[in-house]
Amino acid sequence: MLETGAVILRRGRVADVLERWDRDQAFDGEVIDAGGCVVMPGLINSHVHGVTPGPLMPSGAPALPDDEWLANLDRHLLAGTTTVLNLCGFCTMDHVREADRRHAVQVRGATTYLPEAERAARLADGRGLPAQAGHSTVERMLDDGAIAIGELGGGQTLGGGGQDLSYISRAIEKASGVRVHSAQARRMKEAVLGRFIDPEACDMAELRAAAAEAGLEGQIGLVALRKIIADSVLPSIEPALNGIREGVQAAARFGVPAIVHSAAATARVMRELMDGTPQATAGGSRRPGAKASVIASHANHPSHTPAEALALAKFGRDHGWPAEVSVFDLLHRKQTVTTREHWDVLLQEPRLVDVLATDYGHEGHHDELISAVQDVAEHGYRSLAGAVAMATSAVTGLIPGIAPNGGRIETGRDADVVVASAEDFRDVRFVFVGGVCVVRDGRLTPAAHR
Repeated sequence: MLETGAVILRRGRVADVLERWDRDQAFDGEVIDAGGCVVMPGLINSHVHGVTPGPLMPSGAPALPDDEWLANLDRHLLAGTTTVLNLCGFCTMDHVREADRRHAVQVRGATTYLPEAERAARLADGRGLPAQAGHSTVERMLDDGAIAIGELGGGQTLGGGGQDLSYISRAIEKASGVRVHSAQARRMKEAVLGRFIDPEACDMAELRAAAAEAGLEGQIGLVALRKIIADSVLPSIEPALNGIREGVQAAARFGVPAIVHSAAATARVMRELMDGTPQATAGGSRRPGAKASVIASHANHPSHTPAEALALAKFGRDHGWPAEVSVFDLLHRKQTVTTREHWDVLLQEPRLVDVLATDYGHEGHHDELISAVQDVAEHGYRSLAGAVAMATSAVTGLIPGIAPNGGRIETGRDADVVVASAEDFRDVRFVFVGGVCVVRDGRLTPAAHR
């Protein structure tokens, strides 16, 4: 960390990092006064969705319209994120390259083209997928430029928040004419299947109370409601869990990182895999220089209790699984995740959490990654430099292909640089990508879109 100094950008690279700068010194270029600001590397978000024109989420839902996925990238960029890893794993690399070409944010791709993962997607939704199954494979996608396998599992295929937000709510509305809120859908789902998605866990008294709260009394019978929820959630569960197993095995085979959906519904299979996580195998199929790690994504998932989240993350650490925590919308918006207890419990544990990410908020409106960085530093979970590293250099260490020359402000590195108010990091003043100014005075420049 430098308290004062200057960063010089030239021809797309960091040309120099100086400990001091004379304001009267002549300089052939633009000089930005960053007094009262922090200057940090462009943030690297390893867990995003909805940033390409390809199928959405692990359920292979229809792609977002162009204006929506581009708006998602705009929000990332305006908050200082310069590189993202798309975890909508049924996108092709052509989808990823199109997004990367059309926007200043550097878009990288992961894949989940695995037989069981694809079967789960088609059972949960699959409307965004090609009509014929099996048209691609993980190996083909890695050969075409994908840098990781993931997201393995998701709320849409594993009875999580994606079901609450979309599929359960939609099915209930179709049957009853009543649109329920995601929190109401979750309460009814847990009454029918429990937190661990078990048909034997049904509590009809709780379902009756939850249905009444949601305004469904007299609109639909409890037996019919139970069937609607079970039919929405259960078909994709087993193949989704098998897809996680397939993906972890493929990561070891090909020597690339895998990113696994951590939640109450996946805790058992995660422990099973942690106990026997295979090491990357030698042989011609491994990518040169690739690193086979298995990352537990959003280890702070609210379907866990805080104690469960902590125990699973510790078990993962002891078995070599790095942990990512996602900010969701738990700091500011608080629409889908209303508690920060899991976040705090994990981050206050030394050396437990490796990286920060966002995941995807309702309609793309999650809290900003840069606000997560500030929160971690202000609560003393890490130094400021350490908090920044969790969204920059630590990410490049876990996922080597994401930004090979980024993540640090050092001479010769890519000139991906963010200038933000020291008081509120969300007040991003300037963003440079490859030395080009794409955010100026908090607004996108013409260079942000291509």
